[in-house]
Amino acid sequence: MKILILSHGDAAALEASYGRAFAALGHEVTVLNPMPRLEADPMWRHRAARRLFERAILARHNAAWFDEVAAVPADLTFVAKGTWALPGFWRRYKAARPGTVLVCINADDPLTTYSRGANRRWITESIGTFDLYSTYKSALVAPLLRAGARRVVRIPFAWDPDLHPPSPAGGGPDLVFVGNADAHREAFLTAIVDHPAAAAWRIEVHGLWPRVASPALRAAIRPGQLTGAAMARCVASARLALNIMRRQNEGAHNMRTFETAGCGGLMASQYSAEQHAVFPAGEAAVYFADAGEAVAVLAAALAEPERLAVMRVRAGAIVAQHTYVARARQLLAAAEGVTLKAAA
Repeated sequence: MKILILSHGDAAALEASYGRAFAALGHEVTVLNPMPRLEADPMWRHRAARRLFERAILARHNAAWFDEVAAVPADLTFVAKGTWALPGFWRRYKAARPGTVLVCINADDPLTTYSRGANRRWITESIGTFDLYSTYKSALVAPLLRAGARRVVRIPFAWDPDLHPPSPAGGGPDLVFVGNADAHREAFLTAIVDHPAAAAWRIEVHGLWPRVASPALRAAIRPGQLTGAAMARCVASARLALNIMRRQNEGAHNMRTFETAGCGGLMASQYSAEQHAVFPAGEAAVYFADAGEAVAVLAAALAEPERLAVMRVRAGAIVAQHTYVARARQLLAAAEGVTLKAAA
């Protein structure tokens, strides 16, 4: 099968993991990323102009890109969110390539604009233009159908061993958190590090945290972002790796859900049914209800090192079945269902 991936990220992006998985399954993969050309536009780089004329700038660039995109032979075109394209681009593409299955995979909630960097109005407006819409979150399936999606498939995130190779366990802090700041995460981590019990723990926080109120949290921060193999080594080294989900992921899961176990780590996270279904509580992960409960749960877990070692091994065995190769097979099966439905 010939697969065209329309990307908006780098080798660490979700679509890159899918691209490697498609190639591993023997498919011919072509990747186009329109973002560098868009970001080279002086109007796009000028903040005020971009806010005033964002849609007009995109319309101009969409027109300039269209022939190049439409000329690529593809049985399936895989769109990573589509931040750079207006709905008319996809309608025109379907008219030009009616035999191509057009799939959008969105790692965020396209029905709510959380930030200008994550979602745009035209992403929501484009939902009904795709043959298949893939979401990670069970709770989004019905709302996406109500928003006009033709067909929705729920495919969870997974582990990419090329990006996050398993690393030797141990030798690191009691707790580690890898991720950038937001108000919710800061409040959650502050509730942990400011608790008297946490004074006995070695805690590290890696990511971009420019302004932090808690002195204890400031002391835990290690400047700079960790990605790829460096992140894997850090996560695996800790006795527990915290997973504090952003608001849009609460009640579901996030990429770190699978990456932690894939790196060789053991996850401690807010409880959700989606996470528990894959990594059962007390068997392959540690869960707490909220920040108020976290310290007691973490203290109890850290007091049982032998049990944590067994859980870490179990989590690693589970995640081996949840790679992007497995997810790619699932996506292609759903796309085949679209093709068969169209033929009927």
